[in-house]
Amino acid sequence: MKKSSPGTSSPWMTGVRHMALWAVALLPFSAPDGFAQNVAQRTPNLSNGWIPVRGIVQFNFTHRFDISDAPLRKITNTPSFQVATGVAGPFSVGFIYGSNSDLVTAYPNEWEWFTRWSVLSAEGGAPLDASVQAGWNVAAESFDSELSAARDFGSLRLLVAARAFHHAFYQDGDRYALAAGAAFRLLPWLTIAGDYATLIDRADTERPVWGAGLQLTVPLTPHSISLHAGNVGTGSLEGASRGSHTRWGFEYTVPITLSRYASRRTRRPPVPERAVSEASEQPAATPSREADTVVVAIRNFKFVPDRITINAGDVVQWRNDDQVEHVVVAEAGGFESPIEPRRTFSHRFTTPGTFTYYCRPHPFMKAEIRVREAKP
Repeated sequence: MKKSSPGTSSPWMTGVRHMALWAVALLPFSAPDGFAQNVAQRTPNLSNGWIPVRGIVQFNFTHRFDISDAPLRKITNTPSFQVATGVAGPFSVGFIYGSNSDLVTAYPNEWEWFTRWSVLSAEGGAPLDASVQAGWNVAAESFDSELSAARDFGSLRLLVAARAFHHAFYQDGDRYALAAGAAFRLLPWLTIAGDYATLIDRADTERPVWGAGLQLTVPLTPHSISLHAGNVGTGSLEGASRGSHTRWGFEYTVPITLSRYASRRTRRPPVPERAVSEASEQPAATPSREADTVVVAIRNFKFVPDRITINAGDVVQWRNDDQVEHVVVAEAGGFESPIEPRRTFSHRFTTPGTFTYYCRPHPFMKAEIRVREAKP
């Protein structure tokens, strides 16, 4: 593949400019801080622009296996790691490392350093989720990028991605790839997913990428696991754009909460008598105002909404929509309560003022309640 002549805009640069223009156009819908997801919201080979919650280092461990032909039938494993953390706003930085990578001949240790920007979020009111990723693949010595988008249709989530590589597979030229996938939620903790990707100028000797798996949320924990099959070894952008032979494997996600260990421990204040706990097996509802009760959902390790204004005498009800237990704690004391999955906790605010609170096991989860004088 040939490079563009001097003074001529290459397809690579044209693609980058188009992606940048789209990103700027989407700025008004910029995603809020703390966007997060697990493998149950994506497919085995599509990241879906996943952004870790700020204050968390996300460690994803992927292990894939293949068996050689007879008579040896040797089992070969390809471990791959992804480490990422959220930074300012809807940005994250991280890397992917894969050993036994077959991306570049005689270069088995593949590194991809990347930064990712979530420019759209359905939680922020946008019609879909979208992100832009840019990075450097050390093995291929290539600047790589991806524009990805996803949208939910009930229990079905559709994902698409467009990728560009300026020095693909350590070859002298620009290449592009397209990918698409779907994840269908069968149960709150179980999703079936599949994806397909291909290089736009794929040669007859090059295979498209495919993947299929069971995506599971581990109950009562922040972890998730994918049990899947596919024909790629590593999860880098280039690695997930050209297929090889069939492999079987798994991916396990481990969020590491840094602030949980760095933050100063506080004394647990006594819970006053006016705090009222309520248990319910009803699914968590979306935030709404009903009479003198305001509902705050706990979803994806966030309080939604995280800032509310109420009148003195009103009740705030927290509903846990996650698969793990949360503990709502007032920073200045006044209330504290554990909330198990699919249960609620309510507290009546009688004094005007501003009250901040957080989750004790996940202190990066913070929110604020403003209480004004009750109207006569």
